[in-house]
Amino acid sequence: QRDEDLDTSYEGLLHLASVMGDALPRGTPEDIIARLPTALYRDWASQSSDERCPICLDDYEQTDPVLKVSDCSHWFHKLCLEVRSIDIPLLHICN
Repeated sequence: QRDEDLDTSYEGLLHLASVMGDALPRGTPEDIIARLPTALYRDWASQSSDERCPICLDDYEQTDPVLKVSDCSHWFHKLCLEVRSIDIPLLHICN
């Protein structure tokens, strides 16, 4: 089926939802986030630190809460990990 053939009417979208099921949030599970070391950016920053989040690509502010993945040099905005699902074991490839 082509995209142009998709019924985007209200009724068509309701039917699609009944077939596909509810959309679920894709954030990183809370138990994983809770296990990651957390600090403010200013607490961990050094001259060689990354200055932007690899998820949203925004520069870190001094008071941004950040999470560090163990055995990895990446930090993330806490909110970015809550909103976006990240496969933490795959990040260990970067070492």
